[in-house]
Amino acid sequence: MCMVLVLAVCTAELPAIVPDAPIDVRAFGAAADGKTDATAAFAQALSAAAARGGGTVTVPAGLFLIAGSVSVPTGVTLQGTWAGPHHGAWKQGSTLCLTGGRGKEDGPAAIQMGASSAVRGLTIVHPEQTLDDVQPYPWAIRGGGMHCTVENVTLVNSFQGIAMGPGSNELHLIRNVFGCVLRRGVLIDGTTDIGRIENVHFNPHYWMRAEFPGTPGVWRVPGADGKTETRHPQWYMQEHLDAFIFGRTDWEYVLNTFVFGAKVGYLFTETRAGMANGNFLGIGADWCTTCVKVEASQPMGILVTNGEFVGHHGCESAIEVEGKGVLQLCNSNFWGFQKRNVRLRGEDAFVSLNQCIFRDWGPVPEDAAVVEASGGALTVQGCAFMRPRRHIALGEKVKSAVIFGNTFTGAPAIENAAKGDVKIDLNASYVPAKAK
Repeated sequence: MCMVLVLAVCTAELPAIVPDAPIDVRAFGAAADGKTDATAAFAQALSAAAARGGGTVTVPAGLFLIAGSVSVPTGVTLQGTWAGPHHGAWKQGSTLCLTGGRGKEDGPAAIQMGASSAVRGLTIVHPEQTLDDVQPYPWAIRGGGMHCTVENVTLVNSFQGIAMGPGSNELHLIRNVFGCVLRRGVLIDGTTDIGRIENVHFNPHYWMRAEFPGTPGVWRVPGADGKTETRHPQWYMQEHLDAFIFGRTDWEYVLNTFVFGAKVGYLFTETRAGMANGNFLGIGADWCTTCVKVEASQPMGILVTNGEFVGHHGCESAIEVEGKGVLQLCNSNFWGFQKRNVRLRGEDAFVSLNQCIFRDWGPVPEDAAVVEASGGALTVQGCAFMRPRRHIALGEKVKSAVIFGNTFTGAPAIENAAKGDVKIDLNASYVPAKAK
């Protein structure tokens, strides 16, 4: 009896083994020479992975020209060689050279992601982009549906980086993305359930130091008397770049993000889909024209903790809040050359400043205070104003304000012209010790 059972087990037909090895794009004819259009080969490899129920399509080290647009289907990962972002190493690892859509920022994204798909480990460069004649391009990556993931990607010189939306999407994850972006960095819109952005860093030196052919480290333009003026790439960015853009998103979680040299570091606006609310921890905007601009938000508002904000010489205000925006800032620092640090201009807006340090600001125009409110409601509590000047100015249309428990260098300079309910109490003057 035992022998019969053993024979039955040994002779039973085993289930077929489904191949699950990653698919190499070279198997479909993709050439890693940066000259041969690999769009069709990538599309075929991605479709093959989808046809077998999902899987990974690998992009080996080399330069791959994408002159069109490819789609990453549901359940498929487009995987390069990089385990993390890098700096100036475009000749190593997996590099996609994007040329499609030149001159059309509203064209199809170079990489369109389906639900539950991922893009990882890639360097993305626009080899035909130049600083003396910046051209629009579509988004490098756009996601839609649920659970799109972008990780360990370096954007060398993207006109537009990564968009989630404006079509319906939920639960996106954008993590470990570094690079230089020229017009838009990350756009979030149409998100109806919690998305996450972590460890994203934008700085012009990712283009300046890339050292690929035809990419200068500076932007040269015609100047006076027929001479050529030399400008840093941030000059273009400070006039054009909205680094992080938030339209409709419910409960966005943003952690450890940074931008240097943008027109607007973090922009909150209203789109057809709606407005944002969310949690922003450890965010930074350096040398920006405006660090944070809230044009609109959901009533729950924007929660910012551990922020660092620095404006350049042309910065009117590091923080601008308009319309019906709600912004709550906690434990944040301000320094740099901005004329003002916070300006509240929305009649129905609300700003709360809690345990913030206003360390420095630039030239002091007669009409500027460190914190200004011309309308809305304002709370300033437990903050430190480190230089003597006009500290807080409340305009006539301010509906309510609480200025409580703050420390001022010199006498508190608080101007109250508000017709609304204002409470000012328990503020202290601090006279720093003279240097020995």
